[in-house]
Amino acid sequence: MLQRNIKDINYLQFLAGFVEGEGSMSLAVSVNKKFKYGINIQPIFNVTQHKNGLDILNSFKELFEGGTIVEKSGSRDIFVYTLKGYKNIIKSVLPFLETYVCPFSCKMKEFAIFKQVVLASSQGKQKDKDSLIELVKLTYTLSGKGKNRKRSLSEILKIIEDKTIYFDNSIQSLQSILTQISQIDYDDVRREEYEYMLECINKED
Repeated sequence: MLQRNIKDINYLQFLAGFVEGEGSMSLAVSVNKKFKYGINIQPIFNVTQHKNGLDILNSFKELFEGGTIVEKSGSRDIFVYTLKGYKNIIKSVLPFLETYVCPFSCKMKEFAIFKQVVLASSQGKQKDKDSLIELVKLTYTLSGKGKNRKRSLSEILKIIEDKTIYFDNSIQSLQSILTQISQIDYDDVRREEYEYMLECINKED
């Protein structure tokens, strides 16, 4: 039986199989008034396992020297290892993927997009308007999460063009909704969501 040892090449190749089968590379697009252009792209690396495979997830946490392992929402027997942040991804995840996963992977296109956005962002390209637009467009071509985003690409591009107009309009809309919310049959989760959004938007830079 293969022993858990992150210094063993055979074990690293073993872990690579879980990345190919149960792993994902995604690019989260966050919207917040504090960002220079109202938008921020955050790289995320995940591996999912049944509770019987917690040792696998802990191996990734040890290997990459960080990250979190949490129960998957709505699935008590499923756990997810997550690592975020450009420095962590560049230092630990990209070298591992290039060495042990990519040579045999069917996710090469996904990896290429992920890597391009991560490296460009680490070089400060998100601080340049034109570069950020190109990175966002590239991010939206990424399979998986890119097909199920809360905001369309066109909406994100409008925010980048003029975040002031977007957030001012959002405040007015949310305030209007909240003043009427007691008269409309909204569920509790919906109400909390609006209140939280308004609180975030109203925060000072």
